[in-house]
Amino acid sequence: MVNQTPTSPSALRSRLVRRIGDGLLLVPALLLVLIEQVFWRSARRLLEALGRLPALARLRGWVERLPAWAALPLFLIPEFFDHLGGFWATILLVRGHLVSATIVAVFVKGGAILIAVAIYQACEPTLLRVRWFARLHGATLRARDWLMIRVAPLRAALHEAWRRFQARLPMGSIGRRFRRLRARLASQFSQNRS
Repeated sequence: MVNQTPTSPSALRSRLVRRIGDGLLLVPALLLVLIEQVFWRSARRLLEALGRLPALARLRGWVERLPAWAALPLFLIPEFFDHLGGFWATILLVRGHLVSATIVAVFVKGGAILIAVAIYQACEPTLLRVRWFARLHGATLRARDWLMIRVAPLRAALHEAWRRFQARLPMGSIGRRFRRLRARLASQFSQNRS
């Protein structure tokens, strides 16, 4: 017979609090793993498969051959649907339809952004031959790089403050526990798919 050492009430309480915390973290961790492993990878595969469809490949080829004066107005089409989706989602939200508003915002606005990116990727070489567009594009990239350099110390300070804040949280670092739980779920999900 094995001798069991009695567990103190504080250790039992600590273990119970940790298990409750892990239970509360399980749902968001599982959602994140599902989004990463299922939806994101599936969306990428779907987009790659759609890109191989002959009709869409011909459409991309047609867009690539457009002159700059014809390519620029193409951006108005996804822009229109982006604003229309935002307006629609706002109306749904005002009427109290949170789930419907979220679905519209994600799919309509997200789809419009994907279409705009696809148009840009197809037209980029043509557009960059237009002097004013190339200057604006270069200035935008330089401004982004300049801004990232300027805010790097602030981002580092915020990251360090967040790390210190997490270390002081009760039940250990929630962020570390969440990352461990998410990694374990992702590993189990990957093993089950093989």
